[in-house]
Amino acid sequence: MFSTADEANPVQSSRRTCVAIRIFGLSVATGSLLSAPAGRTAVPLLAALVLIVAVTTFTDHVLRSPNMWLMAGEAVLVGILCASIPAPLGLLAYLAVPPIVAGVQHGLVSAVNITILSGFASLFTLSVGPLPPTSERVAAMVSWLTIGMGVGLLAGWQSRTARDRASRLAPYAAAHHLMVRLHQMATSGALGLDSASLASDLDAAMRRATSSARSTVFVVDPDGSLRPLNGADDVERLANEIERPESERTPGAAVVPLRGAHQVLGYCVLVGVPRWTYELEDRARAVADDFAVRLDTAVLFDEVRRLATSEERNRIAREMHDGVAQEIVGLGYIVDEIESLSDHRPTLELVSTLRSEITRLVSEIRFSIFDLRHQVTDGRLSSSLADYAREVTHATGLRVHLSLAESGPALPPRVATEVLRVAQEAINNVRKHAHAANLWITLDSNGSGLSLQVEDDGIGDAGPRHHHWGMQTMRERAETVGAELDIAPRLHGGTVVSLRSPKTTAPETENAHEHHRATG
Repeated sequence: MFSTADEANPVQSSRRTCVAIRIFGLSVATGSLLSAPAGRTAVPLLAALVLIVAVTTFTDHVLRSPNMWLMAGEAVLVGILCASIPAPLGLLAYLAVPPIVAGVQHGLVSAVNITILSGFASLFTLSVGPLPPTSERVAAMVSWLTIGMGVGLLAGWQSRTARDRASRLAPYAAAHHLMVRLHQMATSGALGLDSASLASDLDAAMRRATSSARSTVFVVDPDGSLRPLNGADDVERLANEIERPESERTPGAAVVPLRGAHQVLGYCVLVGVPRWTYELEDRARAVADDFAVRLDTAVLFDEVRRLATSEERNRIAREMHDGVAQEIVGLGYIVDEIESLSDHRPTLELVSTLRSEITRLVSEIRFSIFDLRHQVTDGRLSSSLADYAREVTHATGLRVHLSLAESGPALPPRVATEVLRVAQEAINNVRKHAHAANLWITLDSNGSGLSLQVEDDGIGDAGPRHHHWGMQTMRERAETVGAELDIAPRLHGGTVVSLRSPKTTAPETENAHEHHRATG
């Protein structure tokens, strides 16, 4: 019976089993030697068996995998020793060990082959050696070899069943091991799993190793397209460097592949390299190989985290819709019944106030459900912001002015999602607290840098409130994507929330409304 750990690693399990079999066979041989009247004559044979067991076990441990030639050598040596030195017949029990070990580690056919090989070595030694081949000795040798082959066949059948089961469980064991490692890495903080942070680390390591001015990291998506994880305004031009032959690349540019086990995971495009040499190439490849697996893991983890977050938001939205929202709607029916049963004027006024509050709560819950379900679906942040602005206009009557300029490659999914959540929180603050008539949403993104502004003409006073975590959440989201968040009073009244990456500058506030498009 194998444990769960043994099923996950059958080679290690069979190695331990074979060590136990060898020690047991040696113990049986030693016991027969001690019980025999002329046991001292077989002490050299016992010493030789101990040496064979020690060398075979050590070599098997060093090789880390079963080796047929090692088993064949053990079988030949044991057969020769047992047939060339006079010893008690019980000592011949070790002849059964090599076939059993072969059955455990290699299966049925190996058990039979090792039995034949050991028997041939024993019979050949008897025929040419100094000991006369007595029928009693030959019968004992044949008996132990037969026992060894029988047990080896049984062990081979059992081990094959265990290996088949282990192979079926291997994908699940590997997936479980991967998830455990991801959990450890994500919670320990010792190794970051954020693709943007790793791309920045790789950029810094490349600049140290090659003296380049900067680098841009691209990963290869499942559809074969290149997606930048960092970089400036020229990511499209740098992506073209990857397709060009080395002789046609821009002076000072170099491309280093990020190689995985079976495929290229991405590329690191260097800019401003003083002089590209073989030594620099070796350094760059060493850095790339060190980061490749970590970066690939981070990209996969980003996707797993995105899917898990999306599913959890949808689950919460379903719970809110089917639970709290329906219960509050039920309260509305009770209010209607109270109104129908009473003609007391103060009571009716309270009922009207209560009905208005219930209506407001239902509206807030429905808007929260929309917040939870709203995502960046097509890779473009501008379309998601436009959809959200239309919903705000419909729900509140705010006049929303949009200025959305998005060019270049799409933002990484995680970055786009975090920016959308910041915009949602800022817009909701305006909707709930600002008492504004107009809302301006400005987005400027070129695929690598971005600037987002949410302005209103409300009452201002956008300081943090006790037990309200919206501003802190916005700052945390900005930090996760390497952006800066600024909340300040608007010049003509209201509040300005600005989110921008370090490589971009915010648009001028005074001129921000000249080309705005109103949605309401």
